Amino acid sequence: MAAYETDDGEPRYGKRLSPEELAAYLREQGMEPPAGTGGGRAAAGQIPAPANDPYRRSPIEAGGPVPTRWGVGTSATGTGRPAHRWRTFGVGLVLMLVIAPLLLLTGALTALGGSLTRSATLGEDGVVYLESGTPAGLYATSATAVTGCTVTDPDGAAVNLDAPEAGVPYATFTPARSGAYTVTCPAGTAGLVVGPPMNLDRVPLAAALILGAGAVGLSGLIVTVIGLARARR
Repeated sequence: MAAYETDDGEPRYGKRLSPEELAAYLREQGMEPPAGTGGGRAAAGQIPAPANDPYRRSPIEAGGPVPTRWGVGTSATGTGRPAHRWRTFGVGLVLMLVIAPLLLLTGALTALGGSLTRSATLGEDGVVYLESGTPAGLYATSATAVTGCTVTDPDGAAVNLDAPEAGVPYATFTPARSGAYTVTCPAGTAGLVVGPPMNLDRVPLAAALILGAGAVGLSGLIVTVIGLARARR
């Protein structure tokens, strides 16, 4: 027998109240009885708790959905899909389609002195218009493509063609007068490019940028594949 009860089970001090009597007493004192559990429904004999009850459990404490920045969330127990499952996929696309091309373009501009608009692709006839005194470079995809090439001015006179280094698909010349110049090569001139000469002092930097563009593009491809795989889970 508890020390606070009498032999007949009644409380030794005060009076035992029924739930209805307790609720009425609390209302008389300006207080509200505690709300019951069970999804917001009051238990039998209890009064529902008001919305501003400081003791009311929040949805997060009760294991409900956790709100996130984008309006999609997971529950406090860890269920639900992640809110940012496409973030990795987006980062991969940015690396592959934005950063890598920018590095590649920067490398090309660095090697060519910052100009790509003055370049011209030759056709089968090899004719290109050049300004007097403006150095020009002849570019090819292989060293053999520029081997044995010659350049003639508008009067048909030969122009000195200088190859900076043997085995390099690149040669330079300087037009003495403005007009149409003709490039002739044993392997043909289709696909050759005449444009501003390379800045040889910046070639190492340009090469580093171009290699970096390739590395970033490959990394972006890998990140994109990983992000897509995670997003589909």
